[in-house]
Formats: sequence, structure tokens, C-alpha cells
Amino acid sequence: MRAPEPPRTTTVPRPAAPPRSPYPRPRTTPVRRPTGSRRTRRRWLKGCLVAVVVLCFGPRALNGCMSALDSSLDAGRNPTADPTGPSCPSRIAKKLPGADGEATLVRAYRTSNKQITLCRTDDDRLYYYGEFIGRPSTGLAMEAEQTDDGYVARNRPYRYTIHDGEVVITRDGSTIGREKLTPEPSPS
Repeated sequence: MRAPEPPRTTTVPRPAAPPRSPYPRPRTTPVRRPTGSRRTRRRWLKGCLVAVVVLCFGPRALNGCMSALDSSLDAGRNPTADPTGPSCPSRIAKKLPGADGEATLVRAYRTSNKQITLCRTDDDRLYYYGEFIGRPSTGLAMEAEQTDDGYVARNRPYRYTIHDGEVVITRDGSTIGREKLTPEPSPS
């Protein structure tokens, strides 16, 4: 009798591990940039710049559009205005002595806080109308005259002289103010 054979065992080879990729595994969490990164600061600065431009120039652009609209509407309401120029805004023309609510716009200027409008009535009288911007109740009309280099209006003891892109205000011959003028197509 033979000795019993030991049971046969077979070994199953292990599957080989997949080869490692030379590339890193993709991240499953998003990359976070530091809060003070250049990109964030640039976006913030651009946003601030846009806000400053809108706040500084937006009202002026809107006012310019409203001025153009106001003068075109006034010109349409005043068919007897002098054909050589646009109509003086009706709210100003109504305040000019002898204008019967109609006058021709000669010039319009703006300073940092004032609006100056020069209008000529049908009887060929020139008027200087000055007011604080945004406060039409402060308006004052005075007769003016054209000079070789600008305009002069008097409201004793004051004198308003427009020349070389500025208005000079004097009282009894002493200068009390000088402001740069910005020409405008028409006051609002």
C-alpha cells in the first residue's frame, strides 16, 4: 500500500497591479486662491474704478442729455424764436423783462456751482441770467452787453465780466470772485 498522497494545492497567481500613471491623479476638491491674490485685487480695483467713473461723470452725462432735450423741446414750443439760434429755455425766458416768455439763447456756461445763461429778447436786449446749479429759485436776470472780448452785466454794486473762459465778479471795483467757465449747449 502506498502512502496516501498529500492533497494537491494549486496556487492562483495574484493579478498584477495596474501600472502607475506618470500623471497626477485629478483633484476632487476645487483649488482655492488666497483671498489677497492679484486677480482678486484687479477685479476689486476695476469695480472701484467703474463706480468712481459712474458717480463722477454719470450725473454730468445725464445733465447734458437733459439739456439737449430741454433746448430741443423749447425750440419746438417757440416757433417765433430767432432762426439764427436756439430758443432760450422757457423757464428762463419767462423771467426776462419784456421777453413775453420768448428769447434766443446766445450762450450758456457752467461753473463749479453756477449756471450762467445769456439770452436775447425780441427787442434785441441781451440778458445775463445766473443761478446756482440745482436751485432755480436763486436765479437773477440782469441786462448785459457784448464787449470786444466777451460780455458784461451789472447789478449795482456788482459787475459780472465774462472773458477768456472765466467770469470775474467785482463789487465796487474790487474783485471778489473768479471762476472758470465751461460752455454748454443749453442750460437744464
